[in-house]
Amino acid sequence: MVFVQMRSLKLNSLVKFVAGVLAILGLSLGGSLQAQEPTATNASFSGNALNTVPVTRTSPGSKSNYLESRVMELEQQIKALQISTADYANKNTTQTNPGFYAGAAAVWSKPHFKEAFEYSETNTATGLQTLHPFQYDYKVTPKIWVGFKNTEGMGIKASYWSFDADGAVRDNVSNGITLFGAHAVTVIFPANIIAAVPGDTLRTSSNLQAQITNLYGTYSTTAHDIEINGGVGLRYARLRQTLAATVTGVAPASLNWERAYDGVGPSVALDLKKRIGCRGLSAIAKGSGALLYGTKTIDRTVIGDVSIPPASPFLVLQEADEVVGIGEFGFGIEWARTMRSGAELAVTGTYDGQLWAEAGAPTLGFLGFQGFGLGVELRR
Repeated sequence: MVFVQMRSLKLNSLVKFVAGVLAILGLSLGGSLQAQEPTATNASFSGNALNTVPVTRTSPGSKSNYLESRVMELEQQIKALQISTADYANKNTTQTNPGFYAGAAAVWSKPHFKEAFEYSETNTATGLQTLHPFQYDYKVTPKIWVGFKNTEGMGIKASYWSFDADGAVRDNVSNGITLFGAHAVTVIFPANIIAAVPGDTLRTSSNLQAQITNLYGTYSTTAHDIEINGGVGLRYARLRQTLAATVTGVAPASLNWERAYDGVGPSVALDLKKRIGCRGLSAIAKGSGALLYGTKTIDRTVIGDVSIPPASPFLVLQEADEVVGIGEFGFGIEWARTMRSGAELAVTGTYDGQLWAEAGAPTLGFLGFQGFGLGVELRR
């Protein structure tokens, strides 16, 4: 807008200068100013071309009428230029809807592990050993967010997501040929228990908890009819995973381990939205990444270990430094409608995914979440 005002001031000064020159010429020439005047035009700056439209007016009968006509003509051109420049500025100005917004979503999430297993099954007749991974079903998890942005697109946003689920409880009975075992692969100090005697039962159960909290400074703009919302800030993440395994029968044994991680670090986020048609529908895509610096602990106890040599009954890794990377992505559809109160209500359906690097248990590995979300957001 500063650019538009400067151009307007320059044009107004030009008009005054031209009017003064014409007045001086008219006085100096006296009655000799009888030349045919050019056809007046009205400038239109729509689009990229300069269009001229003839202005219908009668030939002035006096020098003063002629000068007034020329001044009016220049004023019309100035107004046309101001309208065109303002239109250009409006088309290229950041399009934002300032105000507060808040939302919540139910995300059906399921965890996935890389090279992490809950128990093993060994057939002594064939020598085949089968590793059975952790088994979790889809779990409804909460996600909430709240934020504010001003007319310039600057703002702040906070969000929270959590997962807390128990794995399937599984009982496996040994027949003397097929043996079942539980293991804690802690790199240097592994531990193992086995249901080897016929009739002995191995029971395993597990639990997984994960939390993500974000705080972003945000900026919103548009480009080629795509709404762009970016954020830079901090992320805090928390992870807890446990395994409990017991052997009941002739040779009882137990193995329990827990891995915990807490970390905080820089995070960036990017959300895109593109309107589809004129019914309030939009295609949306989102992504974020964070590099967290924190500490992990491992607590393991074992009774009846069959390792050679036997492991220590108790093992603790106390607050070791660890770096964890977390990436998130998602895409889906949004439907929005403006209510009578002026607030905008939006409903979203998305597919969401996460990847936690070096976060599998009990030590190294990858952990991922994937699922579908249904969300509601209110914007005022």
